Amino acid sequence: MESIIAIGLIGLALVLGAFIAKAAENFKIPDIPLFLLLGLLIGPIFQIITPEQASNIFEYAGPIGLIFILLGGSFTMRISLLRKVLPTVIRLDLITLIVTLIVSGVIFNLVLGLPLQNPAGYLFGAITCATDPATLIPVFSKVKIDPKLAIILEAESIFNDPLGIVATSVMLGILNLYPAKNPVIDFIVLAGGAIIAGILLAKVYEEIITHAKFHEYVAPLVIGGGMLLVYIGDYLLPNLIGYGISGYMAVAIMALYLGDSLFRRVENEEDYRYVVNFCDDLSLLARMLIFVFLGACLHLELLLKYFVPGLIIALGSIFLARPIGVFLGLIKSKHSLKELIYFALEGPRGVVPAALGVTVSILIKKHANLLPEFVTKYISPTDLSGIILVATFLTILLSVILEASWAGILAKKLFGEVKSTNLEH
Repeated sequence: MESIIAIGLIGLALVLGAFIAKAAENFKIPDIPLFLLLGLLIGPIFQIITPEQASNIFEYAGPIGLIFILLGGSFTMRISLLRKVLPTVIRLDLITLIVTLIVSGVIFNLVLGLPLQNPAGYLFGAITCATDPATLIPVFSKVKIDPKLAIILEAESIFNDPLGIVATSVMLGILNLYPAKNPVIDFIVLAGGAIIAGILLAKVYEEIITHAKFHEYVAPLVIGGGMLLVYIGDYLLPNLIGYGISGYMAVAIMALYLGDSLFRRVENEEDYRYVVNFCDDLSLLARMLIFVFLGACLHLELLLKYFVPGLIIALGSIFLARPIGVFLGLIKSKHSLKELIYFALEGPRGVVPAALGVTVSILIKKHANLLPEFVTKYISPTDLSGIILVATFLTILLSVILEASWAGILAKKLFGEVKSTNLEH
């Protein structure tokens, strides 16, 4: 695709996306479903953008957009607040995430008639197990709820995003679509290496920013560092030593540590604001592009063919996998039954599943010959690519519409009126 065509299509998506976002703000509704529907309209329905063009643009917009969003979300999370809810967040981001992945995978395999042990289903589970801070944070700014519960769900969503990416990388390794040797070792190396790399870069940046007074240049410095982490972790290290780290998780860790450090230093307040404002603007652009081009990537015949199984899988992921994950993850915790119900029904999927869904779909189509026989024996690469894309699309669409809509109603029914809703991020 010619670069001038890509520029025109991106421009169209941003212009229409701006009108959609403003309308969503005026009507006080989530903008993500509207971006997805906009993508469907300008893509498969009116064919202004072909699915192939959307996929080509997404190959660049998706990964870069993820970096912006992970940076922005983690940079404004305070470690002091995180410590207060850390035991719950750890259980949600480990046990709940893994159980959600497994149950979603089982549902996927059952619906499609695949053997339960087939990794195809668990690839879908990995793609859709992460919840979305871009949906939750605006919702909780308007909903009257105990601030502690809101912080738990927001912190969970910020840190299960990179963990969802790590889990997807492990599953892709099993399917020969990502450099991998041993799934358990891969997970430990991907996550552990990311934590170390993220903290190291944050400490280096902390010294540089404190002494060099970068001011308006601090934002490109931080964002460029995030991009290099992804390049080194996901490409350079695997090619040099055979093992990589999760660059996206390293970005989140770096942003958390550096953002908290700059926030606490009075002399770095200006630097902190530069990064926050820059990331906010870029995150908005990234969200528009990711969701619009996710919708545009779908072929209409693909959507019609896989709509029913995709819908069943999506509903299972929302109403079975997430609740089972929450209740098992927080078993014998100090949280009440009402709080567990709220956590279970407030796990909207968003940016990371969208980016992963399209990226994985493209990978499967491009490298169909690499898929192992124990997968292709039961489902063709074309069908696997299609059902993952459609089921992910429907999971995001339904979870955001439903869970953003009932967030306030559910909170009022379960907890009654809450006087204070002040959250300090």
